[in-house]
Amino acid sequence: MTASEDVSKESIARIEGLVAQVEAMPDPVARDAAVELVRGIMELHAAALERMLCIAADAPQMIAALAEDELVSRVLVLHGLHPDDFSTRLARAVGRLAQYFDSRGGSIELLEAEPDLVRVRVVSKRPGAGVAARRAIDEAIYEAVPEVGRLIVEGVEEDRGQDFVPLASLLTDRRI
Repeated sequence: MTASEDVSKESIARIEGLVAQVEAMPDPVARDAAVELVRGIMELHAAALERMLCIAADAPQMIAALAEDELVSRVLVLHGLHPDDFSTRLARAVGRLAQYFDSRGGSIELLEAEPDLVRVRVVSKRPGAGVAARRAIDEAIYEAVPEVGRLIVEGVEEDRGQDFVPLASLLTDRRI
């Protein structure tokens, strides 16, 4: 894991913690103001990123490099500005997952790929790896295609301890 990935994961964890704090605020006026503040900042950042992509439009190799950078890609996806379509981003995520599972003696297969439903099957020779596998799949898929309606993972046990909530979904369902 690179330093950039560490910062990204730490930032996401910190943001998710702050979202929980805001949601727990007893004062609805303060809670709504905090939500609107974040929305305003996100709109400003989205507009600036969109303008940067327009400026870089004459340099397709630069846009491709931005799209492939893990941290930049996550932010572009979050704002709905990623230059790659759903299928391309999903294929890239499944390709990374295939390498991950292959290095551990397993495999992953994409069975269904639509914005409303993504279904994958995992074959693993390591017993008890289901929860970790499920988390890795959830993170990779929801980071690449947060707009996916439902993710079905066959071949791994469910993690009943904690549901994964992609950050992008927090922005679309009237929370921060």
